[in-house]
Amino acid sequence: MKDHEAVVYIIDGAGGSGFTPVIIRRVLEGLPYHVKHFRWGTGYMRIISDLTNRENMRNKSDELSESIAEYRKEHPNHLIYIVAKSAGTAVALNALAKLPEDTVERVILMSPAVSPTYPLADSLRAVRGDAISFCSSKDVLFLHVGTSLFGTADGIKGKGAGLRGFSRPSEFSSDTQYSKLHEIHWEPSMMKLMHFGDHSGNSMPLFVQRFILPLLKGADVNEIRPQQPPQ
Repeated sequence: MKDHEAVVYIIDGAGGSGFTPVIIRRVLEGLPYHVKHFRWGTGYMRIISDLTNRENMRNKSDELSESIAEYRKEHPNHLIYIVAKSAGTAVALNALAKLPEDTVERVILMSPAVSPTYPLADSLRAVRGDAISFCSSKDVLFLHVGTSLFGTADGIKGKGAGLRGFSRPSEFSSDTQYSKLHEIHWEPSMMKLMHFGDHSGNSMPLFVQRFILPLLKGADVNEIRPQQPPQ
């Protein structure tokens, strides 16, 4: 972290249970970070309302981008991190698309509930470093059944990007913005961290300590990837 501080914006998923923000805040205790829990939902545990009320998401995205821009103006030397969960990733990505280039240092997407074809280029342009997305093919209840019935956070009925990952359009194959995107997929070794592939698994304290915290301390994404067994 060198000599300067950082701020971590945490954007929870639909329903605003607060579990993910609480865990991340606890893990960051003792570090020189400002932690801002950005609340965007329509009410506690109003999951379907949050997921389908896109006007609210747009309005909250505007508020988030304004908050980040103001923080950048007041603290030009601080690093800005964004951690977003599930439907909250839509709020975060929409906010990023409204910000100037290289405004934030890194973005962490946990089980993104936007569609795999969500256009990321404008959002990634605001990221100086990279964006890491945590996915799980086992997250069927939320990111396949739920998003097929009620739609993803960007209004498309089908699988969420947090199930198997984002699509990279062929026209963006050499785009430097998409090169910032890294995806880490669930694997059985993560069960020892209490992540069993389900929607809440990547919010478990042991998983956050092992994977999320190093990324918020500036670790290279390849340093935290699960080790592959020798061939």
